[in-house]
Amino acid sequence: MTVLTMGCRVNQFESAVMGQGGKTRGFRLAEAGERAELVVINTCSVTGESDRQARQLVRRAVRDHPGARIVVTGCYAQNEPERVAGLPGVDLVLGNGEKTRLWELLEASSGRDGEAGGRIRVGDVARLTRVPEMEPVERFGDRARAFLQAQDGCDRACAYCVIPRVRGPSRSTPVERVVEQAQRFLESGYEELVLTGVNLGAYGRDLSDRPTLAALARRVLALSGVGRLRISSVDPLDIDSGLIELLADSDRLCGHLHLSIQSGDDGVRRRMGRGRGRDEVLERIARVRAVRPGVVLGADFIVGFPSESEAAFQRTLDLTAEAGLSLLHVFPYSMRPETPAADWSAALLVPGGQIRERAGRLRQAGEAQLERVLGDRVGEREWLLVENLEQGWGVGKTDGFLSMRVPDGQEAWRGALLPVIVEGVDPVERCLIGRVVREDEA
Repeated sequence: MTVLTMGCRVNQFESAVMGQGGKTRGFRLAEAGERAELVVINTCSVTGESDRQARQLVRRAVRDHPGARIVVTGCYAQNEPERVAGLPGVDLVLGNGEKTRLWELLEASSGRDGEAGGRIRVGDVARLTRVPEMEPVERFGDRARAFLQAQDGCDRACAYCVIPRVRGPSRSTPVERVVEQAQRFLESGYEELVLTGVNLGAYGRDLSDRPTLAALARRVLALSGVGRLRISSVDPLDIDSGLIELLADSDRLCGHLHLSIQSGDDGVRRRMGRGRGRDEVLERIARVRAVRPGVVLGADFIVGFPSESEAAFQRTLDLTAEAGLSLLHVFPYSMRPETPAADWSAALLVPGGQIRERAGRLRQAGEAQLERVLGDRVGEREWLLVENLEQGWGVGKTDGFLSMRVPDGQEAWRGALLPVIVEGVDPVERCLIGRVVREDEA
């Protein structure tokens, strides 16, 4: 079998769960280039481009694995199940609420020759009330770090977003289950774990004991063998005093946060449904920097949202510089059907050429910030998680999620945290160049 995954870290964790389930049922994961008997495609639907890529991935899987059973799940399957079922070669379509029942539903499905309706198992995610118990995962594919799903769904109603409709309301995994999965990963040799969720900052609000994200992170950090713990994307307004205290207290909590900001203009943020304004975003960032001065901050931005003027876009550029944001994910706005923004007047739309031009300027601003961040690291000692070996170099990410490579890479380094000295910057690859600390320097 093979599991093909698009999109977010939650999808990647759920794909690992489905792959683990296949192993326990006698399946073997296919090697690269090998034909599989079963292909599971875990799709994304965050943008219209994601939908197109999902259809393309299905067609490629049918072509590359002739005769295989094709199962399509994930957000695109949830959003447009009939269209997915109509793609040639698709045997079974599962919604996000059904993907953890893959093996049960696969056995019960009628296969390619059945009626389309019989091959669609997509329920109403709005009725989901908890994260289902999942089979514990021993290994996270060939990745050097392992993702821990702590939360799913979203209670926001952002004007541009389909995620609440395809993922359902916010639901948190109980602390003990997250800790149990973390322990499994540590026993398998992982030194870096990543807490992840669809709206991670909402963690615990739906649980009876209302644990916070910071409390969960402390529990994971208390486990023996945790080299470092990373927190994935979070709304800056969900960074509370507990999380700030933990950033100050624990050097094993990575000095890196990826912030869901979307716009630096208050008017655009209100129309997006993002809540409070830029001043509060900047205030949270300042509090983080006060306790962890070297923190590396990335962010998500949507450029060209309806009614975004040049002045509004400039305020996003200004926020990027003022907050020192260096690892940017820039998304040109594209209208999503069945979202509030899709019904707005065409007069509010920003021309496509302007959107592309602004996206380019924002990316350039992020790259300029990144150059400064990289330069500031020269001469510093870092911890490098080695992810791969490339042409004799060990390559991976630092605590701040900055790319780095070190010479004389060794197979034993894969997945290991190594102390390194930063000796320079590769301006083309935008990565640090370092060397592993010698024993006499330790």
